[in-house]
Amino acid sequence: MTEESSRELDNPYRGFYQLSGYILSDKQKPEKSADWCRKSCASNPYPLMLLEINLKNYSNTSISTNAKNQLDKILEECVRAKKQVILRFLYDWDGQALSTEPSDLPQIKNHISQISSTVNKYADCVYILQGTLTGNTGEMNHSNYGDINQIRQIIEALDQNISSDIFLAVRTPGQLRGILRTRTPLSSTDAGNGSLQARLSLFNDGMLGSVYDLGTYDDTPLQPDSNLDEQGTRSEELLFQYKLCQYVPNGGEVTVDNEYNDLNNAIADLSQMHISYLNSEHDTAVLYKWKNSTYTGSRTDVFSGCTGYDYISTHLGYRYVMKESSVDFHSDLSDTASLYITIANTGFSSAYTRFDTVLFLTDESTGKSKKIETNIDNRTIAGNDCSTFKTDLDIRSLRKGTYSISLRMEDPYTENSIHFANQGAENSKTVPVGTLILH
Repeated sequence: MTEESSRELDNPYRGFYQLSGYILSDKQKPEKSADWCRKSCASNPYPLMLLEINLKNYSNTSISTNAKNQLDKILEECVRAKKQVILRFLYDWDGQALSTEPSDLPQIKNHISQISSTVNKYADCVYILQGTLTGNTGEMNHSNYGDINQIRQIIEALDQNISSDIFLAVRTPGQLRGILRTRTPLSSTDAGNGSLQARLSLFNDGMLGSVYDLGTYDDTPLQPDSNLDEQGTRSEELLFQYKLCQYVPNGGEVTVDNEYNDLNNAIADLSQMHISYLNSEHDTAVLYKWKNSTYTGSRTDVFSGCTGYDYISTHLGYRYVMKESSVDFHSDLSDTASLYITIANTGFSSAYTRFDTVLFLTDESTGKSKKIETNIDNRTIAGNDCSTFKTDLDIRSLRKGTYSISLRMEDPYTENSIHFANQGAENSKTVPVGTLILH
């Protein structure tokens, strides 16, 4: 196998994102919203888009058919551009949520019911729905609905109305525990089972901003009798995220130049939190600091000498490397053999989308290829870890000769190939696995 490359990989559901915001209004026509989104997608160099939809014009009324048609046209353009959308509905962009939010909780639930059919229509495109529609800039703070029981009701309404294929996200680990009424983070046993626990993730727009991540953590350790939504210390919450976010995504934006986002500290915490997506424009001071710092790994580290920004950019989310392969020819003279493939993930996090993975056996004398389906579930390859997968080969169906084996991983929504970080395969649709010789 070739060694890992240090190049950035163009893969979906990970990396930096660009933010775009739109205010639904009956003064606007759906065709205009489509034009706006088409331009936003064209100017966004990243696969990910944080799409903020402002509902302030409908705070105390139902969302009109015209407004829902605008939302439909916007998401239709996102599909056309193959964007993966992190969607956030809100009532405020100006720090005035207390006055712009609906006057009662049933109205928020009504809005959730109204938008659900349109959002669900584009469930393949909408990756995560962030927040509870409340708070300044939709970040669940300075809200009339900040009580954990109110937050739980809104999240449960989202869970009931929004497709289970879409992740939900709340602002703090404490809120997540309070909603789910448990201190135990999601485990592999329950991951992906369609429950609220299996889809509830985190977003952090105060990331690395202070020892408390700007209100995300506290300075008092959690106690056995403390409220379930109580905030723990930084070390407690980092450990909680380490366990939880192996199975659900975590991302947001870094902020406030300080020691916690100095390069080495940032890398350690982004890795422990399993961060897969970050705002590409905020905080500029922190991003600038990373761009002007140098990552110094071990002498054999392929990233040693690159900028801190490039190191973090390449490690956001998953980063697959084909490590090794072997074939076990069964000793019972059967007509099958077992192919073992080890894939490393050097990124900060797992992938949270299952990709389609197939093998190709290519006869080197004829050039003809045979496609073999696999049961490889890439979601099980944790960040900074590796996994070995077994695939049975029907030797009987192959004539004697030499075969090159390659693997293709593809995202079913975008139909984009998942690129591996092996040198020479960074832009290829397949990655070499090995050579099989049949005598």
